[in-house]
Amino acid sequence: MNKIPQCDRCQFNAKSNYLVCAVHPDGVQGDRCPDFSLDPNFVEMWSPIGFMFIDEQLVRKPIVYPVDFQPTLERSQQWEILDNHPYFTGVCPQCQNSYPQTIDRERHVHWDCESCGWIDDSV
Repeated sequence: MNKIPQCDRCQFNAKSNYLVCAVHPDGVQGDRCPDFSLDPNFVEMWSPIGFMFIDEQLVRKPIVYPVDFQPTLERSQQWEILDNHPYFTGVCPQCQNSYPQTIDRERHVHWDCESCGWIDDSV
C-alpha cells in the first residue's frame, strides 16, 4: 500500500487503515497522484514544534524527561544561582553594581561587570 503525503488532503481519501482511497485502493505508483482532488472540507491543523492540537485547540506538549534524568546541578547550587546571578537580581554579585534596566534579558548572554571586572562564566 503506497500512500503519498497528499492523500490526507484528497477528497477520495478512504480514511481507512486498509484502503488508501476510493480510486486507488492500493495506492499509486510514484510520488504524484493523477486523480488528486483537494477535499473542500479539509482543514490543515499545522502546529509549531512543541505544540499539538487537542479537540481543535492548540496546546503545548508536556516536557517529558527520561526516567533516569539527573539534573546537572544540586538543589543548593540552583538556589545560589537564583539568589546571586545578575540575570535574576539585576546587580553584580561581587560589587553590587546595578545593570541597566534597558537590557533585553532574552538576548543578553554575558553578564560581565564593567565596574569590578567580574566575569560571568555560566555560559
